Amino acid sequence: MDSPQQNHELSQMEQLADIQEFLNRSHVFSGVPVGVSKLFAYLAKRETYTKGQIIMEKGKPCDRFFIIMSGKVDIYQQYNGRRFHLQLLTSDSLNYFGELALLAEFNWFFSARAWTDVTLLSISRKAFGKVMERYPDSYQSTVKKIINLRIHRFIDQSDYMLANIAPEAWREDPPES
Repeated sequence: MDSPQQNHELSQMEQLADIQEFLNRSHVFSGVPVGVSKLFAYLAKRETYTKGQIIMEKGKPCDRFFIIMSGKVDIYQQYNGRRFHLQLLTSDSLNYFGELALLAEFNWFFSARAWTDVTLLSISRKAFGKVMERYPDSYQSTVKKIINLRIHRFIDQSDYMLANIAPEAWREDPPES
């Protein structure tokens, strides 16, 4: 018969394997070597937020990347006292945000809140750096993937904003003098 200690260790190993499998399916970590995803799974932190709770705020220092395990997250900006929706992220489609926080120190340029109750997996910049130090051969390809994903995110957000901009904002010809 297994002891409570053995059962706890087995449960932790199963959770770690589940997180590693989840990371392997994510856009950023798909295709990374097994050792890399295993280490990220070990260093990742599970976070939960209730509907309406702020996850991060524009202008605050950023230090981690988030992957949505379940639920929906609203990415938005405050402008002239109004909340402007940029994207609704879900666990079954575009399921990550904050990827640039892995690469550099800066303040968030958008805000995020839980649209529904949400479970996130976060990886800190510090953890990312430790993994990349241990697996330097994966660094360049991972950074390239993060940059490409961010470019696609900017395109999606720009397309959304252009599709929803007020008609008077469009100008096709320069104004006459």
